[in-house]
Amino acid sequence: MTSKKSINEMFTRRRFLEASGMVAGGALLGACGSDGETATATTAAPAATTAAPAATDAATTAAPAGGGIPMTTMSDVTLGYNNPNSVLRAPIFVGQTKGFFAEVGIENIEVNDADEYMSALVSGSFDIALADSDVMFGFNETENADESLGIKMIGVNQGSQPLIMIANEGVSADNLGGLKIGGARAGSVNEAISKFILNELGYDWETDVEFTTLTGGSNDWVTAMLSGQIDATVAFPRHIGLATAEGGSALFQEFLSAPQAGFATTQAVRDQDPGFSAAWNYAWIKSQRYCKTQANKEEVISIMEDEWGFEVIPTLQDVYDVVSNIYTGDNGFDPAEMDAWMDFIGPFNDVPDDINARWRNYFDLSGLHVAQEALGLPINPAADLSSGTTTTENF
Repeated sequence: MTSKKSINEMFTRRRFLEASGMVAGGALLGACGSDGETATATTAAPAATTAAPAATDAATTAAPAGGGIPMTTMSDVTLGYNNPNSVLRAPIFVGQTKGFFAEVGIENIEVNDADEYMSALVSGSFDIALADSDVMFGFNETENADESLGIKMIGVNQGSQPLIMIANEGVSADNLGGLKIGGARAGSVNEAISKFILNELGYDWETDVEFTTLTGGSNDWVTAMLSGQIDATVAFPRHIGLATAEGGSALFQEFLSAPQAGFATTQAVRDQDPGFSAAWNYAWIKSQRYCKTQANKEEVISIMEDEWGFEVIPTLQDVYDVVSNIYTGDNGFDPAEMDAWMDFIGPFNDVPDDINARWRNYFDLSGLHVAQEALGLPINPAADLSSGTTTTENF
């Protein structure tokens, strides 16, 4: 059974450092681009056994309740969205098909998958980009210390992080000792997570198992496991069905409430159209709430596949309810959980230990609050980022 916890319930900096045995330094590949769908394993999978985090089916907000619809003059928008998970990409395309973006004046969205999304924002190649919160903060701390570019996050759309490890047939939490365990790409969030999971299962990653870092995307790691190159690996919800189809299992399944990623823009974009942030948040919230509503699942998949040519692989369809719960539902978050998330990943990249004293400087949520008010939603988080509410389970 998959459970979902606040990151504050699970982690402290000391506990995580002890579990991982890692030190600060090295570039960290964020959670946003870590769930690739390339090189998909060919094993057909039955319905995954992962139980969905609690969520209710609620109708998409039909009309603004607090104020008029926010509008933008930017009819053509270039979006950097380096996350190949098709369910997490769904709001981009569902929002265009259902008219949510056109409603605020956005007629065309050009999506770019470039890895270096921060550089593309700086150059003006992107108007807006999905950014891992740690990467965005780290960039502002090092490359943009004078804040001349004014790169700020305008909303958090991904508020949950899966922690999953799967294994081949015959491998269990009781017999991992001496086996080869796949730990994702070196220096990545997923490598850190895999080491934490091993610790939770009672193993020292340095001495008790043969810990192996991997290349490629998550499907490549699972393919390596299914082919016998490794015995177990860190993975994502859709991969559980691939393991169980071959007699394997999920050794560990948890979800963290963690504000892992959101949308970032530059000061130049906000100056070009002060209404853009509010308009974007308004359209995105409507779209992601539509995708998050489980009664719309089949229509969302049809829109993705039939109208936009994106294949939603069967194993991802099986866990649609789980993956779609990663959406925040209101582009808001709990600042206390951002503090805890930075404590969790800080030791593994160039985010300084005292980032929690400054990350609030890298947000401009004025547009988000306009959008939330227009949609009749509570303001979340507070304007001074002193408090907020986790919404991934509350929609």
